[in-house]
Amino acid sequence: MRLTELKCRNCGAPLTVDDVVERLSMARCNHCKAVFALEAQGPIETGQPALRPSVSMPAGIRVEHIGSALQISRSWLHVSAFFLLFFCIFWNGFMLVWHVISLSMGAWFMSAFGLLHTAVGLGVIYLTVATFLNTTHIRVGNGMIEVKTEPVPWWGNKWLSADDLAQFYCRETAKRGKHGTHYTYDVMAIRKDNARETLVQGLLNSDQALYIEQEIERFLGIKDQPVHGELGR
Repeated sequence: MRLTELKCRNCGAPLTVDDVVERLSMARCNHCKAVFALEAQGPIETGQPALRPSVSMPAGIRVEHIGSALQISRSWLHVSAFFLLFFCIFWNGFMLVWHVISLSMGAWFMSAFGLLHTAVGLGVIYLTVATFLNTTHIRVGNGMIEVKTEPVPWWGNKWLSADDLAQFYCRETAKRGKHGTHYTYDVMAIRKDNARETLVQGLLNSDQALYIEQEIERFLGIKDQPVHGELGR
């Protein structure tokens, strides 16, 4: 048994001797913590990574073929948008009352003191409107990958040459706060010079990220290869 050629079926990371329990014919990946039987690895001698399972189209994703191009559209609308709407109404309603009371009393300094919080409220309004209305389109075709968000202007629009890209993968980002841990997911591209490029970021659904990766690779004819640290299926 050549242990150096064993790879995790879930994330593709290489396994070490310490990851293998021979008496139970099983292994545990130290990277993603997946547990599986050794015989499920397939032919070990080839050193080829196991094919990852396909991801079905998740909610919030639409796929279209426009001419010779593939377009994947992702709606921003999510259940969390309604909590954001509630916070937006509460915050800006409070600031409106603050300014009305302050100005009616002639307390200009109190109104001026709340301007910073008012600016935050305006930012929340913008984010709320964008969350309800925006859609991100990823168009692949004619040797280009275009990422565009509309109708509310947002950063992250970009154009990449498909010929410069060697592989795609997804990564998970954990943000810890007082209300627990919040996870977001990014779709990443690896250039042929090994530089990394963020294609789509801040997805709340891991299946959306994995599906976008899968469909772009299929359309461009790029063979899926394991990337260390990527999000497993």
